[in-house]
Amino acid sequence: NAALVALDPRTGEVLTLLGSPDYFDEAIDGAVNAALAYRQPGSTLKPFTYAEAMNPAYPDPYTAATMILDIRRPFVTNKKESFAPANYGHVEHGPILVREALASSYNIPAVVALEQIGVERFLRFVSELGLENLRDNAQVDFSITLGGGEVRLLDLAEAYAALANGGYDIEPHFILSITDARGEQIYRYQAPPLERRLLDERVAFIITDILSDNRARMPSFGENSPLNVGFPAAAKTGTTTDYRDNWVMGYTPDLVVGVWVGNADNAPMLDVSGVSGAGPVFNLFLRTVRRGGPHAEFAEPSGITRLEVCRISGLLPGEYCPQRIEELFIRGSEPIESDSFYRPFTVDRLTGRLATSSTDPANRREQVFLVLPDEARSWALKVGIPQPPFAKQYLAADNSDALRISSPDPYTVYELSQQVPAEAQRLRLAALAPAGTVSLRFLLNGEDVGGAERAPWQAWWTLEAGQFTLVAQATLSGGGQQLSPSIQFSVVEKQALSAYDREI
Repeated sequence: NAALVALDPRTGEVLTLLGSPDYFDEAIDGAVNAALAYRQPGSTLKPFTYAEAMNPAYPDPYTAATMILDIRRPFVTNKKESFAPANYGHVEHGPILVREALASSYNIPAVVALEQIGVERFLRFVSELGLENLRDNAQVDFSITLGGGEVRLLDLAEAYAALANGGYDIEPHFILSITDARGEQIYRYQAPPLERRLLDERVAFIITDILSDNRARMPSFGENSPLNVGFPAAAKTGTTTDYRDNWVMGYTPDLVVGVWVGNADNAPMLDVSGVSGAGPVFNLFLRTVRRGGPHAEFAEPSGITRLEVCRISGLLPGEYCPQRIEELFIRGSEPIESDSFYRPFTVDRLTGRLATSSTDPANRREQVFLVLPDEARSWALKVGIPQPPFAKQYLAADNSDALRISSPDPYTVYELSQQVPAEAQRLRLAALAPAGTVSLRFLLNGEDVGGAERAPWQAWWTLEAGQFTLVAQATLSGGGQQLSPSIQFSVVEKQALSAYDREI
């Protein structure tokens, strides 16, 4: 089955509403008006997650060049449950900028963005856009940005109209005029002026620029996907678990088109994603109704600037940045820091280790490495990105120069049991300390939770739900102190597995 809605984002006039291909076809439940049925929206909500994250009315807003680590990790929901989404195909992309993350519909960055703004703030925003039903029927946690709720196709088209018209509220309208039995017109629709702005017009323009950027979506969809209609048009796909719902929501400056494909009885389809199911319908419809043009460009509002940034970090290009791109910014949100991900190291060409003062000058050479945040190091090694030869990688196992945490392992998720007394559920905190350590304390989210005055350097902590950052602090015999690198872990009350690993 399928449904399609087309409306004018400037007036709210509903130009097309197709509830199913054939009302009388019982085999597809054709009498069900799928345009007005509540269905899970898949990734079609992601643009609104990023739009609210870019809201300049809040501190530290995202930009199209904000770097997000697309690496799988657990998130702790408001219910203290673990939620660990995966991307389509279980592929991690490492450091990624918002433009590609949204255009290519990566799941993990969208959840990171939602974590940044909070679920409640997101719900307030989309409710104003016309998706009030999400507050009532959604799984009110991080899964909502991946489709954890239900919406109507008509309401989703109304929400997308705000992206197309510069952020204004519109109300879908079906009746243009009414005439009586004598042929006299007794009602004529007058479109109200666009006055109530729900979204900063600069944010709407940047989101539109991303959704119409064919190059940015190529990693997921390829160069010639159905989203590419041959003229300026923004588009976003959505696919839900077991391919039960396919969506494409798209728009030009004067037309919003929404397409849903699926089964009215909610039966799954077989390997049909948004781009392959709803995509061809969207492409054919938009090209047909726009055959011969004109094809208007999206109008750029004032307050938009363009700036060259480093492709990996999204920061100002440093001396060693090898790849640079131009990006759009709201004036005043441009980065002011220079890229520090690419750094030079002096390496001993014979050993491959960092050069020291005793290294023969003839064997010293400078090499630039991509130095990622600690939580991305294992990903970098897994995908073959050379990492700088930090000394600790080459020292013997009995090296005592570096303080580091040995337990727990980074990014571990621990589960609280309802059958075991709370005081009996404890976690061992342990560290390897340098020679000369006279005492050691463990700081959990900045709070001292225990330590030791002699080896073994360990303590026991009673589990409680939450996300935690652990640091060890050693006091040395000379009176100095040393801090370990931090590690993160989570404690949840029960395991909630993600049902959205196939979302795109």
